Amino acid sequence: MMAVNELKSYTESNNCILRKHHFRDSKLIIDGCNLYHTLYFTSRLDQEHGGEYDAFEKEVSRFFRNLRECAIKPYVVLSGSDDISGNMFGALKKRANIRIKKAHSLSRGCPRNVLPILIKTVFIQLLRKLKVPFIQCVAKADWEAAALANEWNCPVLSNSTDFYIYDIKGGFLPLYRFLWKNVTLTKKSNKKFIPAKLFSVEKLCSTFSCMNKQLLSILATMLGINNTELDRGMFPNWADFSARAEEIRYVDGLLRWLSCFEGPVEVICALMGCIMNPDDSATVIKALTEGLQVYSLAPSSIAKFFISEKTQSRLPGPLQSLPEWTLKPLAKGKLNSMITDILSTQRIILNVSVENFQCCSSNLASRPIRQVIYGLLQCTRQKNSSGDNSPEAEVEEYDREGLKLTSSRVAAVLPSLPISDLHLETLWETSWHLQLRIFLDTLGISQVPERLLVPANLQLAVYVTCYWLKQAQPEPRPEFFWALLVGLVYGELSRDPLTEKAVPKRLKNLKSRKEETPLDLEAAHAYSQWQGSLRDSICLCQLLNNPVPEPEYAWLYSGVLVHAITRELKKGVSPESLLARAPHALQLYQQLKEAVELELDNDMKMRLRAGRERPSDDLSTMFEHLMDREEEDDEDPRGRRKKSEGSKREDEIYEQTCSIRTRHRSRSHKKDPRSKKYQSACWE
Repeated sequence: MMAVNELKSYTESNNCILRKHHFRDSKLIIDGCNLYHTLYFTSRLDQEHGGEYDAFEKEVSRFFRNLRECAIKPYVVLSGSDDISGNMFGALKKRANIRIKKAHSLSRGCPRNVLPILIKTVFIQLLRKLKVPFIQCVAKADWEAAALANEWNCPVLSNSTDFYIYDIKGGFLPLYRFLWKNVTLTKKSNKKFIPAKLFSVEKLCSTFSCMNKQLLSILATMLGINNTELDRGMFPNWADFSARAEEIRYVDGLLRWLSCFEGPVEVICALMGCIMNPDDSATVIKALTEGLQVYSLAPSSIAKFFISEKTQSRLPGPLQSLPEWTLKPLAKGKLNSMITDILSTQRIILNVSVENFQCCSSNLASRPIRQVIYGLLQCTRQKNSSGDNSPEAEVEEYDREGLKLTSSRVAAVLPSLPISDLHLETLWETSWHLQLRIFLDTLGISQVPERLLVPANLQLAVYVTCYWLKQAQPEPRPEFFWALLVGLVYGELSRDPLTEKAVPKRLKNLKSRKEETPLDLEAAHAYSQWQGSLRDSICLCQLLNNPVPEPEYAWLYSGVLVHAITRELKKGVSPESLLARAPHALQLYQQLKEAVELELDNDMKMRLRAGRERPSDDLSTMFEHLMDREEEDDEDPRGRRKKSEGSKREDEIYEQTCSIRTRHRSRSHKKDPRSKKYQSACWE
């Protein structure tokens, strides 16, 4: 991180190498992973409640709409596997540990940047929906993006400091300086452009007596930009070679020193003279040589994909054994990139979300789903090659234990169905009925989609909810279940302009209301388990060629809304009351509830129904009356609600109603058999 800040500060300090640029009418290569990180964090969208995917969709749509207005043709390049070679695994584990600490801090109310669980899945689906050309590379995408931009003579858009090193003819547009919201009209030609800053390696080297561009690879390695970890104490203090401001002296001094040499060989020889330990010399030579190779550009292997959908021809060694049929779905984002990690390295680092860190990781709830994914990827291939089921296949999972990243060997499991002819090489050619049976069996579901009386867009969410109720630990409270269903109703009706009017006004108010309330950690943990189960179910579904319809992921979960609904339900409000006077919404809620309950045993049904005493008819009638009055309240010209004396009185009645029902619930909760189960699921 220090190297990133040092190089960024240096380029910012020099207007000759980071120039103002009116960007329009051009191709643009976009670092996709960097883009969705930046758009989510700079939009100040929710993070602690699990994400606001619908608002993220609107932000992404606005971004690409503004590009189109300026005649900019975007091509998005996404990374696949981050570490097929194993060289970056140490750096990846460090990032995972940092994410654990950030998520923990966020769970305690300290602002941190933590991406929601499904953000990449949502982003890829949005690109497809918006018809933006994109590719998901099989490995890290930085080099491919730089090579493609160089081939097409256009710039790259990213915040990654690697692009300060690549010699890209069209230059590099730092995303933090790309003012895409400020679309501007030129005075002369009356055409729109986006104000930006353009970085050029050519300009940087020209400020140092036309320094050899290859020496920037040495700069990157010595600063640690390419994840090398050379001890700076082995070298001179490069700041002594500069008279610039303190924050940029180190980079400026190193550049001045490098500019004294003709090429990399001379630099390496000079550095060897500074190092006393022979072991250190070997380490430095290896790192510098690898750095020269990393930043050397050749023709891209992904250009043909954007023209004719021809997949990458130069696969890195560990990925050359990937089944041929997986390459195009991977490139199109129709297969999760985790399968490349499983097949090439047999290990995976799981994302950590904002949850209760006194409990076991929320990823444990969906482990049985991942085990079947591992089985389909590994066991079926081994069976095909060896003729039997041995040796036993495993995947090394890295996940949090408490606040530490730990690893465990997880067995790959084949579907429990009696299947004799199942091979990875022909998995997508397997019959739809068999693919569906494998998926439903993994989630413990009996209802096939044809018998599921819910919209196709919600079928996967219903299946995942059934699985979650049975697998999550501690067992989700009834309020969490009901709030989740109401949230699904909101998303299903809101995603279509034709049905958006059927969304109850109270739900819209709950979603837009900003409340400074402490995060409900029990609810956050439960919903993290639901999202994790959805993430892994999507991966399994994709691997089986989508036997269940693909939903619009952005509208399945809204963290702010679901948590707000949970708070209302805990006050004693019934989900039916929240949907009062909205017959379409109420009917959809009942359909979802019935579909889920059909998959539950009688004991769980009883626990859900007994989770809260049903309100008396008088209280229900009173609450529905309040709903009517709320919708009839007038608004002043500024859009703020005016409250009549009657409305204030109704608010008092509403609070009394919630208080009565909360007292009933408090008494009944003392006998809640789940309380011990909850404690036993937590870390000592």
